[in-house]
Amino acid sequence: MYLKMLPALALALLVTNAQAQTMVPKLDQEGRRGDVARQAKQRAMEKFDAADENKDGKLARAELEKHAPYLAEKLSDRDKDGDGFLNWEEYVGHNRWPR
Repeated sequence: MYLKMLPALALALLVTNAQAQTMVPKLDQEGRRGDVARQAKQRAMEKFDAADENKDGKLARAELEKHAPYLAEKLSDRDKDGDGFLNWEEYVGHNRWPR
């Protein structure tokens, strides 16, 4: 019985993941959603810049441990290119807000 439910569950997870990726509003969107996106990007940029102590455009583990310990713990999960640092896209978790 459980094997019959497996394809439906897998499809539901795929749809949920696709919806989650599109929930980040575009910066050029009109109205409240666009305003919220622009404000969120501004706050994220301020936090990223404050954490980037050496101003090299990426966050090392030591910088993350000091400014964002929760991200330091998740560095291996968030570091998509495997260089040991978080760049802007890895920091915000998507590429819809260019730096």
